[in-house]
Amino acid sequence: MEHQFGCCLWFDHNAEAAANFYLETFEDSHRKETFYYVTDDHGKIGDTLTITLELAGCEIMLLNGDDTFKPTPAISYVVNCENEQQLQFVWDQLNSQGETLMPLTDYPELGKFGWTTDRFGFSWQVRLWDNLQTILPCIMFANQNYGLAQAAIDEWIEIFGGKLNFMIKGKEERLRAAGFQLRGQDLIIMDRPEKQPFDFSMANSFYLYYKDQADIDEAWEAITKEGKEWPCGWMEDKYGVYWQTASSQLDDMLRDPDQEKAKRATLAMYEMKKIDLAKMQRAHDGIEEY
Repeated sequence: MEHQFGCCLWFDHNAEAAANFYLETFEDSHRKETFYYVTDDHGKIGDTLTITLELAGCEIMLLNGDDTFKPTPAISYVVNCENEQQLQFVWDQLNSQGETLMPLTDYPELGKFGWTTDRFGFSWQVRLWDNLQTILPCIMFANQNYGLAQAAIDEWIEIFGGKLNFMIKGKEERLRAAGFQLRGQDLIIMDRPEKQPFDFSMANSFYLYYKDQADIDEAWEAITKEGKEWPCGWMEDKYGVYWQTASSQLDDMLRDPDQEKAKRATLAMYEMKKIDLAKMQRAHDGIEEY
């Protein structure tokens, strides 16, 4: 399956241990790719930079960063399990050495459900379902974002392309939760009136594959107009959710087996906020120096 959407999890130099742990935990999972540092600017040459996994049909990239960013339950991952045995196994794995947020039990509206933070600090909602195991990113709108979930869905679908799958409303027809799709990936959003002691963090971000520079430019302008620009193609929208830029051309340059070409492209990217594919290509090819 060729993914157009992925989730990025930021680790403090323990992405390899996390990759092995998640591969043991989830069904239909495999390691897709490992990418290594090609400069000493943000890590040691040859050390693991990212590990891309497919976990139960969801593409998840583990980034070996540092201790700058910590994950929060503002973004969690819903694991739909196909039977009780699988549910219990996944729960036991994720909850081991973690922190229980909601114990695994039967809830009137949710059925068999539990919410935990794993040993690496990432949050998972585990529930009994009636299909094959899947993982869906879940975004919680709370605090200053409460009441804005519907607007966010509409904006993201317009910017990235997607569709609304379902809506659940509560009192006064206020949105409580909704399912939607962005570039082929199903997601869930929750609108929570309760004050939360956390907000979004760069430790949880999403990346989308763009077909060309015009596609990148359009999304970048829309997201950062009321949001923020960050280095290396990262952008923050006005709600505080983080998005990254990916493309096949970008991947080809950064993962070139010719280490000098990959290094030149990487150094060029380090100088950018919005990704400029043409400029990176010139650096990659040795036409423009960095």
